[in-house]
Amino acid sequence: MAILSRGLGAGLLARAYRKLLHSFYANDLAIDLRLHAKREAIDYIVAHMGEATMRRDRFDLLRFALSHAPADGLILEFGVEKGLSIRTLAAASGTRTVHGFDSFRGLPEDWAGTAEAKGAFDRRGRLPKVPANVRLHVGWFDATLPAFLAAHAGPVALLHIDCDIYSSTRTVFGLLHDRLKPGSVIVFDEYFNYPGWRGHEYKAFREFVATSGQRYRYLGYAAEKGHVAVILH
Repeated sequence: MAILSRGLGAGLLARAYRKLLHSFYANDLAIDLRLHAKREAIDYIVAHMGEATMRRDRFDLLRFALSHAPADGLILEFGVEKGLSIRTLAAASGTRTVHGFDSFRGLPEDWAGTAEAKGAFDRRGRLPKVPANVRLHVGWFDATLPAFLAAHAGPVALLHIDCDIYSSTRTVFGLLHDRLKPGSVIVFDEYFNYPGWRGHEYKAFREFVATSGQRYRYLGYAAEKGHVAVILH
């Protein structure tokens, strides 16, 4: 009976496994789309980023990028949300001021290619706790950045792009066009490695390069997700 019970149990497990496999994985487009995007990212790294350094995670990459940025100039982050990355930048910046821009109202439109819709990441205007050397600028980028630039001179030393979507990233590059100089370091939070990545931060950066004539090289990338750092030269 024990052998029979084990046999029945194994049969039930096998049927359950087949049902799970066919009902969920075999019909799950999201899994394969993410795997396809991962393969595209790996192919891109192999083809274009052979001289870049692989860092442990996004926070390690931010610290590494800041160490390569000019000692003078603006440190800007676009897309603060919970404040995790801006706290990392603030700690690594010493006495320098880090400026964070965010509406804290979530995405202004759907994030094409992903499951994130307009309003995703909405904090309902609640600001995160940040260190004393952080200044938060609350509102949509096209409303807050022009006034900031009018009040703050000088080039950008480090730009952290966590805008997610193309339109927001394009707005930032359009307004900072003349402030990004040779030596400026740009860190992207979602450069690649997700479905639709070629249509967002990556696309806006390629357009900036084409219109500005700036040259760049890849500094590094995180071993997880899609974080990438470049330096203009």
